[in-house]
Amino acid sequence: MNSRLILIWMMLAVLLIPAAAAAQDDGTYRPREVSGAGSSDSAGGAEVATNDAKSDAASADADKKDADKKDDKSWGVFGKATFDIGLGAFTKHKYARKVRSRFAFEFGANYTIPVIDVDIHADSGFSVWMSKAGGTNGVHEFRWADTNVGLTREIWSYDDKKDFAISFTGDVSFTIPTSKASWTTNLYTTITPSIAMKIKFSKIRIGYEIAYSHSFHKYTSATVDPSEVDVISRYAGVESLSSDEIAIDGILGEIDLANAFSFGYRFFDNFGLTVGLGFADSWSYKTDSNKERDAFTNPYAKSGRGHAQVSAGSIALDYSPIKYLTLTLGMFSKQPWKTADNKTLRLPWFDTVSPSKNYTKFFFSISGQY
Repeated sequence: MNSRLILIWMMLAVLLIPAAAAAQDDGTYRPREVSGAGSSDSAGGAEVATNDAKSDAASADADKKDADKKDDKSWGVFGKATFDIGLGAFTKHKYARKVRSRFAFEFGANYTIPVIDVDIHADSGFSVWMSKAGGTNGVHEFRWADTNVGLTREIWSYDDKKDFAISFTGDVSFTIPTSKASWTTNLYTTITPSIAMKIKFSKIRIGYEIAYSHSFHKYTSATVDPSEVDVISRYAGVESLSSDEIAIDGILGEIDLANAFSFGYRFFDNFGLTVGLGFADSWSYKTDSNKERDAFTNPYAKSGRGHAQVSAGSIALDYSPIKYLTLTLGMFSKQPWKTADNKTLRLPWFDTVSPSKNYTKFFFSISGQY
C-alpha cells in the first residue's frame, strides 16, 4: 500500500465521514472488535486466541437522550472500567478448566470541528490480567492497549421528531501501536475505514456497520526474544532470525473485512437490551513458496494468502441511573465460524464446542461520558 492511497483515504475521511454521536455503552461492538484488528492487549472486551474482541466504550446510540436534552458542546470525554471472566472458569471437568479474567480500562475524547462538522476522536486504555492468559501474559500483569485516533462525520440522516429516525455515518481510524502485542508483531499501523447505519423505530433500534482494515507490519511474522516464551513454544516451528529474535505463530494477518449487526429494544429510556451478531474474513500476507522455498519448506506448501473466518455474538443489558453514567452486564463470544472439521457452524453467542469454553466471556462494565 503506497503513501498516495493512504493520503486519499485521509482526504475521504475529512470530506465524507461522520460526526460522532453520544457515547452510550450498550454492549454492542464495532467490526474492528469482530475481526480483531488491533492487538490482544486491547483495553476491553474478551480475549480470544491471539486477537481480542475489543468492546468499544464509544459505540454510538444517537437517541440516548432527546434532542432538547443534549449538551450543545463541541467536545466530549469518556471512561470505562470492565471486568470480564471466561466461561472456562466454570467448566465442570478440572483438566479442561482454565480461568481467564481481567480488569480493563478505556478512556478517550472527541472534538467536533464546527465549520465542517467533522469529529476527531482518540481512545486508549490498559488492562490488568487477574489470571495467566497463555502466551506471555502473566498473572497481575499490567499492559497498555493500542491507541486509536480517527475522523468521523455524518453522511446523511432523517428524523421525524417522533418515532422514526435513520442515519448513515462513516469513520476512518488509525491504530498507534502502543501495546506489547503490537510491538511483538512489529505493527506500524492499521487503517480502518467504515460505514455505519442506525435506525430507530419507536422502542426498536437496528444497527449495521461494515469495516475494512489494512495492517502494515515490519515483518510478516511476529517476533520475540527467545527468553520471553516457554521451552515448548520455543521449539514449536519457530524460525531463528538472530541470537535475540525468533519468528513465531506463522504469517500475520494483513486484511480484514468485518460486518456487525445489532438489534436493540428500549424497555425504558434508561434501560434496554441489545443483541449483536458479527462475522469477519481475514487474509494473511501473501507468500510465494516457490521463491522462499528452502530445505525446511513443506513440499505441499502453496503460494497465496491464508484465509480465516470468525463469528461473534453478544447479549447485553444496559442501564443508565443518571445522565452521564451507564452500567452494562452481558456476555460476548468470538470464535471460528465453523467447527474444526469445517462441517458445522458454531453458535455465535455461546461456545458449545471447545473444551474450556473460553471463547465466551461474561462481563460487567461501568462507563461515564460527558
